[in-house]
Amino acid sequence: MKKVFSLVLVVFLLAACGSSETSLFRKAKRLTAKGEYQKAISVYSTILKKNTSSAAAYANRGLLYERLTPKNAKELQQYKGMAKRDYERAIALNADQPEILNNLAALYIDEGDYDQAVLYLNRALSISPDYGLALINRGVVRSKQKRYGRALVDFAKAEEVSPTVLLFLNRALTEYAAGYYASAIDDWDNVLKLEPKNARAYLERGRALVKMGYFQDALEDFQRAIAFRADYAMPYFYAGELLFSRGDTDTGLAYAEQAANLAPNYAPVFEMLGDMLALESPVEATRHYLAARKLDPKNAAHYQQKIRSMNSEKGRKRIVFDRFANLEKK
Repeated sequence: MKKVFSLVLVVFLLAACGSSETSLFRKAKRLTAKGEYQKAISVYSTILKKNTSSAAAYANRGLLYERLTPKNAKELQQYKGMAKRDYERAIALNADQPEILNNLAALYIDEGDYDQAVLYLNRALSISPDYGLALINRGVVRSKQKRYGRALVDFAKAEEVSPTVLLFLNRALTEYAAGYYASAIDDWDNVLKLEPKNARAYLERGRALVKMGYFQDALEDFQRAIAFRADYAMPYFYAGELLFSRGDTDTGLAYAEQAANLAPNYAPVFEMLGDMLALESPVEATRHYLAARKLDPKNAAHYQQKIRSMNSEKGRKRIVFDRFANLEKK
């Protein structure tokens, strides 16, 4: 849940080299507006067969590859690869478009190649120092690198030119990661002023309120998140953890079970269910730890240690204490 949002935004480049090409660009734009991305991609491909030096067609086609809905993870990677190639071709033809540089950087952010992302973002900002999206994206990279001070500098610059919801979202997540919980709450407030029904903002503000020790306010925020988006698993997860830690174990368990129903592939919720049931029912707790281990095999040793702890009362008490005591300090 600490993931920072990365941005993939570009201005459509409608430059063309003749009346017939201009007509095709307009057709592609109409198709894009209707959400017919695959057809729009075909139009840009037609343009590129006739004019292989059209940076605009490459850039726009790259954006559309990112907008396609993949059938599976493999297809998602294929679309990203095609988008990257098109952005690279566009940059080779026209290196002065900060929007294309920003888009390519965002793809590198998604891949975890932060050095390459910064390289392209720096190029974008050398062309347009007040380009808010590039400043936000560079702040995202710095945050992922745990260079929180540098990230906050970029976000402060972005706020001067682009005080948007996405800026406040990213800065709040960075502030939370850095331990600046009061500042994070201020930025979630900023988000909610602009988007009063933003369930993610209520969820994340609630998490920051827990860290500040304002448990009732946090619970109210988790419940608001649920009210605005009933299918959102994470408010149930955090509300369940908070309620259980405050002694309302039955309601906490019910919330956790609902989180598991909504997110059946989320290993942490099954681990939490195990922790909740460790004292009451070691057998049920073990079942949940096994489910978490199946979903998260990279951390199998961690879950196996908890399973072994079910063999003694001391081990079971330790698990419950470690999970639910002093929740705000974890």
